[in-house]
Amino acid sequence: MKSEILRTTMLQTGAEFVLSPVGVTKIVSLLCMIVGGMIFITAGDCVESRVWNVTYITITTASALLTMVSYSSFALNLVRTDRGLKTQHISVLAVSYAVFFFLLIVSIITMTQCTRSVHVVQKIPEPLTMIAAVLLAASGTVLFLRWRSTIQTEELQLHAHERTVSDMRTNPREAARKSVMV
Repeated sequence: MKSEILRTTMLQTGAEFVLSPVGVTKIVSLLCMIVGGMIFITAGDCVESRVWNVTYITITTASALLTMVSYSSFALNLVRTDRGLKTQHISVLAVSYAVFFFLLIVSIITMTQCTRSVHVVQKIPEPLTMIAAVLLAASGTVLFLRWRSTIQTEELQLHAHERTVSDMRTNPREAARKSVMV
């Protein structure tokens, strides 16, 4: 019964997640990564440092793919068990922070290494990627905290209900008398 209650209230439909603030934030973050990467590739390579040029493209692409997989698992409502939900939320939080860390570092280093930008457009990708990293970390945190608070609230409600039922079983006369008085 406990897992049924948790499962029915925890699972959102795909449309509910897609339209939620967390879902929209994840999409905006994903779009920032994709647009930043596309601008970086098309606006000209960073000739000062080929290593950070390749690293930036690789990390941004990998981060976008991980974010897309994470988002899709929620949007398609793929996880249905309590244990799966716990694993999903923890892994999404871990992926969000890992992506945040790597994107932030790579963006800062690439921005400092590629200083001979000719056009203003060439200065856009790294800050855009940093914004994506911050949005992703924030959405992962909010999603995890919302899930934790829902679990704790439901467990407290379930405990209160179980206690009331057990009180009625041990002393049915007193429970009946109390309910009449109220």
